This record gives sequence, structure tokens and C-alpha cells, in this order.
Amino acid sequence: MKVLCIGLAVMDISARNISQKAVWEEKQSISQISVQLGGDAVNQCLYLNRLQMDPALNIAIGPDSTGEMLTGALRQQGIDTGYVRMKEGQRTGTSLILIDENGERRIFSVSGAERSLCMQDLPYPFPDDLKAISLASLYGLDCLERDGLDAYLAEARKKGVLVFADTVYDKDGLGLKGIEHLLPHIDYFLPSSYEAASLTGTNTPKETAAFLRACGVQTAIVKCGADGVYVDGPAYQGPIPAMQVDPLDTTGAGDCFAACLISTILSGYPVEEACRLSCRASSWSTLSLGASTANVTWDLIHSLED
Repeated sequence: MKVLCIGLAVMDISARNISQKAVWEEKQSISQISVQLGGDAVNQCLYLNRLQMDPALNIAIGPDSTGEMLTGALRQQGIDTGYVRMKEGQRTGTSLILIDENGERRIFSVSGAERSLCMQDLPYPFPDDLKAISLASLYGLDCLERDGLDAYLAEARKKGVLVFADTVYDKDGLGLKGIEHLLPHIDYFLPSSYEAASLTGTNTPKETAAFLRACGVQTAIVKCGADGVYVDGPAYQGPIPAMQVDPLDTTGAGDCFAACLISTILSGYPVEEACRLSCRASSWSTLSLGASTANVTWDLIHSLED
């Protein structure tokens, strides 16, 4: 295992095209409905697997048919599910994703076991070949964030393991205090601009990234959607644009960016080039329907180099 993905896992039910101005009627015909794997950790893991990063998935599911379907589909795609934890008495999470004609989405979620990972569920001692940990879902790892995750990350970094982290919606309104104790243990922090700005009270991606650096993050990379990312780190500071496309579905684009960034950094790319290629790959991923269906490979990444 080179990369351990810790975070949320759900089954996604996605539907398109649902206009934001649609008139709700009893029955309507739409373009497509699909059932797919979802959740930030799952999406990242699937992309990392296509990039030959030998990932393992550390998630929680319920003992139900949805959990069986999720783990079965992961195994079919060659994902290491040895760290998937089943939580008795809980259900597997599910999300309903409505996608409009511009590829933008609205997500409705039913929470379940996915937020119940605890310290006993994490692998320790660390595998000898572990190179990176990805916390795909900060603000969604309730037990871990409250109890012991900071010490776990500190120990990992002592062993030379890089720590990457992204956030989900702060549903409990914890604000920055909910995760600030973890920030000094993160090498690459990848929040979206709207999530990070709400946490920091800043007005621009540049201000947000500088604020996060001051909180102890080694390199802050603020994701700005179609505008790319803003990077603030010891090796590079400045904006990096996305590739301009006409998206079909932006679901999972941030997870694709994270997986590509992890892969390029571990492969020795400097952070500026890693972010540039990851921006382009994540833009390309929006041309496919679904959170993790785009066939992002090294051949694709190399084709984006110029």
C-alpha cells in the first residue's frame, strides 16, 4: 500500500438533467439515472488505483445490502478493502445527486456508518510501504477528529509519510476550531474556496491560503473550481488555471484533483507542475458522468504536459 485513503463512502444515485428552474411534477422524463460508488475517499481511491498508486481504503459501512454492493463493486475494480470496517446497527450512507444542464450538482445525503470511523479502525503500526495518507473528508470524520487523529498524523510524518487533506461541508458548524489542531500535521491541505473562506473569514483564495499557512499547514492549495487553484507553500505561491471545458458533471472533480496531486507529488513532480497537471486532469474528468468514472491514467496526464 502506497496511499491510505481515510474518509467517507456512500452509494450515489445521480440524475440529470434537472434544471434548477424545473417545475416539479408527479412524473417527468430525464436524460439519465445511475447508481455509482461515491464518497470522497472512494472517489480518490478509484482515481489513485487507475494511476497505479496501490491505494487502500479505510472507510465504514453498515451490514446492509448497500454496504455489500459498495464493497463488491470496489473489489471488482481491484481496490484493497482490507481496512473497510463494518459497523453493526448502522446503515451505509447514500447520496442523491441532481445535475443540471451545466453540469453543476446539488447533493442530498442520508448519513450512516461513514462518519463513525474511530482510532481503533485505523491501521497501526503503519505498513512499511506506506508513502501517503489522504484525509479525504475532514468534518466528516467525527470520532477521529475529536480523539487521537492529530497524534496519529504526527507519528506518520515522523516516519516520512506525507499527509494530504480535503474537507466536506461543516454540517455541525464547528468552524475552524473543529480541525485547527490537525492543521500543523498536514503537508498538503486542499479545501475548496467556498468551504475554506467560510472557515477563515477571508475574501480571496490568496488570503485564505495565507491564513491556512499561518495555522501550520505546510502547503495550502485552495481549489477554485473552473478558475483552477491558488497555491501557497514554501516551493511556490500563486494561481494555477484550470483547463477550460464544457462540463457534463462536476461531481468528484475535486477528488480527481486530489488523487492526481498525490500521484504526481509521490512521483517526484514539483508542486507547481503537480498542481498544473492535476488541474487539467480534474477539468477533463468533468467530461464524464459520475464522481469517479473518468479514465484518468498516466497516459492522459502525460498528454496534458506541454
